[in-house]
Formats: sequence, C-alpha cells, structure tokens
Amino acid sequence: MIQLLSPEVADAIAAGEVIERPASVVKELVENALDAGARRISIDVRGAGKTSIRVSDDGAGIPAEELVLAFVRHTTSKLTKLADLAVIESFGFRGEALASIAAVADVECASGGATLRVRAAEVAEQGSGPLLPGVVIEVRDLFANVPARLKFLKSDATEVAAIKDVVSAFAVLHPHVRFHLTIDSRAALSTNGDGDQRRAIAAVYGAPVAAEMLEMIGMPLVKGMVSQPRLSRGSRDGMMLAVNGRPISARSLVYALEECYQGRLERGRHPIAVIDIGIDPELVDVNVHPAKKEVRFRDEGAVFAALQRAVRAALDGSDPFRYRPPETSGKVVTTLSASPLTLHDASTVLATPETNGHGSTTLLRPIGQAGPGYLVAEGPHGLVLVDQHAAHERVLYNRLLERLRTGRGASQPLLIPQAVDVEPALIAAAADHRTELANLGLEYEEFGPRSLRITAVPVELPSGRATAAIQETLAALADNRGDTAIQKAAAALACHSAVKFGDVLDVAEQRRLLSDLEAAEESITCPHGRPTRLLVEWQELTRHFKRNY
Repeated sequence: MIQLLSPEVADAIAAGEVIERPASVVKELVENALDAGARRISIDVRGAGKTSIRVSDDGAGIPAEELVLAFVRHTTSKLTKLADLAVIESFGFRGEALASIAAVADVECASGGATLRVRAAEVAEQGSGPLLPGVVIEVRDLFANVPARLKFLKSDATEVAAIKDVVSAFAVLHPHVRFHLTIDSRAALSTNGDGDQRRAIAAVYGAPVAAEMLEMIGMPLVKGMVSQPRLSRGSRDGMMLAVNGRPISARSLVYALEECYQGRLERGRHPIAVIDIGIDPELVDVNVHPAKKEVRFRDEGAVFAALQRAVRAALDGSDPFRYRPPETSGKVVTTLSASPLTLHDASTVLATPETNGHGSTTLLRPIGQAGPGYLVAEGPHGLVLVDQHAAHERVLYNRLLERLRTGRGASQPLLIPQAVDVEPALIAAAADHRTELANLGLEYEEFGPRSLRITAVPVELPSGRATAAIQETLAALADNRGDTAIQKAAAALACHSAVKFGDVLDVAEQRRLLSDLEAAEESITCPHGRPTRLLVEWQELTRHFKRNY
C-alpha cells in the first residue's frame, strides 16, 4: 500500500542526506557564516559534537522577523528562480541545512535581536535577545531523537578529527577569515584572518610544513600552494581541493595532482596541497550531491590540464635536500588529526631553502667515493653527498623520456638474442607498446606463446641485466595505463641500467655523473622519488667547527 510519509519521517530522511555526523553540522553552519560575509567565525564543540556545537559569526545575520522562516525546509535567501541553479555562487542554496539540523537536534539561534529554539523540527520557544552582529547557533543533543543514528557514529576521537578536518579546510582556503575552534574548552585551531595563506597553513599544519609549501603564482584558474617533494605524508588527507572556495571530492583532480609528483615522491607517499579552482559558476554543477561533496565540470579535461600546469610550474621551484643536525632526535613530524606529516630528510631537519633543485651553472667538483655507494663533491654552497645509483637513475630516466619524445631510440643489438619467458599478459603489453619500446632502445621478436626473444637493448643496459630488466619493464606496462605506463617502464629500464650502489667509479666516471646530474631536470630525486643528493652547507660546517667567531 502506497502512503504519504508523515512530516517527521520525511524530515528525518532528508536530514540524513545532509547531516551524517557532527562534522556535517559544523560544515553547514560555517558555510552559512561564509555566505553571510563573516570575517570572524568561532566554533565551540563539546562531547565530540554530540553534546553541543556552538557556531558564532559576525556576518550579515538573519532579520528577527525571518528567524522562524529560516528553519523551514527549502527556504533560502540564495535562490529566487530556476535559472539561478545554473549560476551557484554561494556555499548553501538548497534551504535544507538549518531545517535538517533542527530535525535531529535541539537548536537555539540568536540573530537580529531575536532568539528561537527549535526541537525536533518544532518551534519550542521564541523571544528577544541582544542586538548583536551576525548569528549565534547552538546545536545540542545531536541525534537524541534518532538514537539509531548515534550507533553509527565513530569514536569520539574520530568524530573530533573529522570536525578539525572540516574547519582546517575552510581555514586554509579562506585565509581572510579568522577561525577559532575549541574542543571541550581547549583551543584546537586559530587563524588570524589576515589573508596570508602560508600563515593559515602554519596554523593548521605547523610552521615547518608551511615553510615547505610552494605558491602557484600567476596561473589562471588555479591558485593555492603545494608541497615540495621533500615534504610528504603517508596518506592523501593533506590534499585539499576546492572549487570557488568550496571543498570538494574529485578523483580525477586527485589523480592529476599526484601525477605531477610522479618521479618526485617515493611510492606510498603523497603531497600536501591546498588548491582552489576559480571557475565560472556556469561551467560547474555543484548540485550533484545533497551534501555538495562532489561537483561536475562542463569541461573536466580543461580543468585537469590547468591544475597540472599550475602544479608543475610551482614544482619547478623545488629545493634540494639540506642537512642540519636535528635539535630533537628522529624526523620532524607535525600531526593534523591522526595522520602524520613528515619532512623526510634522512633523520635531518630541513634548513631554509635558498636555491632551487635544478641544474646549477657551477658544476660539482668530485672529491671521491665514500661508503658503499656515495659520491662526495664540492659545490658553491657546501659539500654534497650523492647517491650514485639514484643520481644515475635520474640521468638515464630523463634520457629515455627524451628518446620517447623525439622518437629516436639508441639500442645495441645483442650478439646472441636472449629468450625471456613471460606471462601472456606481458606479451600483450609489449605488443601494445612496440613502438615506444623501440624508442627506448628495446627490440624483440615473439618466440612462442609465452616467450620473447630480445634482439636489442638500450645502449646503457648491461646485457647481463637484460632478462630482469625486460620482465620488470613489461610488468610496468601491464600494471599501468596511458602515459603513466610507459613512464613506469622507462623508470624500470633506468633502474636496471644505472650503476649499482656499491660499484667503484673512477674519477672520470664520477665527474661525468656529477656533470650529467647537474644538467638534468628534476634532479632532486630519482624516478622513484628517493633523494639523489644531500647538501651540507658551508655555514653548518663553520658552526660545527666553531669557525664563526
């Protein structure tokens, strides 16, 4: 039997689409404050948001005579006609936030000299109050009237972390707004709202992290900051993407961002990023998801390309790894929520960057070989320790990519072709990329259903390493798609072709490798993201040997 749902059931269902957890309440109320032009937003949370959430702002506020109307579903000041849906310039526009919150909590609101209390979607009290700027909303006993929803909430620590993440995202995306978050009477986050994004990032992630961020300057469409390759974390939680100031989830843009770091970060490491895409509202649909988490672009390819241009331009200013004795043992770790941010520099603290990590006009002078595979060299800024395998790997990788671009491979025919047994999937991958493999210098013939006969290899690849190199190269092609596949294959070939960690190099070989490294692009890391060199600055040696007085 079909029947009309009662208002309280319909309200509870609608509320569930918008208010999933305490962090959802914070998000909706902060968005309302930003839409009202607030420059100061304070959030006070108690009991992980289940006991109370109090948000106050200094925005335009709600007129006293409209206070009751603001809590009625589908009432909004941000839309007047159907055509406005195509040009959304505000954060909230559905008219569901306040009504949804009031349907599952006890809400008290003060604005425009009036106060209102709503409990389970019903007006409980009305009265007058002080005439103050902005709005003060307190949400108490969240989900008390729908206890089943409480069972699905995570631990208090997890819910608090989600609230911090919401406020942190708005704080770094809107540095002109002063945010103050307290959790159970303890300050958890505070920004000064002076418009400086780096200072806002410092308030969220810490000053050491903010110092490592690169600004995207002069780029149309995309603005924000991204981390240098030497700063990363073990999860994607530090990647904040937004459209017109609205935090979003977009797999394609996350992929676009991470692709820019390919070869700059080790596998399993992810960058820190705060990126805001400013786009004509007519070219983006923010009405895809009830909580507005996802958006749809009219031309996603153009946005994808613009983001990558901006990030790559910023990464051109990356700095090399520097050594300075740590003031405390171990790595520097700054935490936001539960996931660590790491300045990973082989148990060192990074000094203030002075020069970028690309080729210098002054070549490194080789001093010798130390340990199992490090070159010691003298440069204009100090002593440089070079990982010979990682450095040679970067040089060869760049050389292989250039051959792919020009279509001119450099191969050496094998006197005796080598047969390699491989899986059918790898044979198919080889067939799909036969031309690119030839440009890399790798030539083969099919030799039965599960075997290839290698007839030529890149000139840099020792013939004794050919079998392992071919198998890993074809595996990279089979496991990846698009341009990434051939780049991974080139990285595998470069790894097997490079001098090994532990090989003895004469002075001429050392000089040639250092010269090639200095001339190479993106020479800070190898194709797998490991550092190629470490700089010990002259001033650090001077300080250590007490020559500074």
